[in-house]
Amino acid sequence: MKRIVLVGLLLVAALAAAGCGMIATGESAGEKAAQIAEFDVPEGFAPDFGMDVGGTVMVGYSQPNTSSHFFLIQAPESAGMSREQLEQALRDGLAAGAGSEAVEATEVEEIPVTIRGEEVTATVGSGSGSGSAVRVLTVPFTGDGGPALLLYQTAEADWDQAAVDAFLASFR
Repeated sequence: MKRIVLVGLLLVAALAAAGCGMIATGESAGEKAAQIAEFDVPEGFAPDFGMDVGGTVMVGYSQPNTSSHFFLIQAPESAGMSREQLEQALRDGLAAGAGSEAVEATEVEEIPVTIRGEEVTATVGSGSGSGSAVRVLTVPFTGDGGPALLLYQTAEADWDQAAVDAFLASFR
């Protein structure tokens, strides 16, 4: 089942990149995000894409003219996917899509955070994207329909811990 979900995500991403119209944008992406959790979109971010394949929902938001992005993925409870599998499915789906790619972080640190009232272990690290230093935050949590993952990345110079904390606190 896990492989079917991953293959489905990759297929949808590839079809979207080919222009087959299976990726929702704008308001539709916001509706897909609402299937995962309610949250306040950080100032300046706009939805890029949203998709739902076999109950696995993936959405992406970005801040125009910056390297700031955040992505959410949620698998159905029945898929039984681990945090690592969700993260790999997200990275694979982004790599197969049209230009969005999650940065591989090094020097990863585990930190405790609270999201949706749930205490979880997030990871934060540094990487490089488009030739500049990038900070990456990965937060597992329980979404409205199953296990979910938030991946937030921005240029190291643009990292604002207070804004990140406010964003995490907005998840309900």
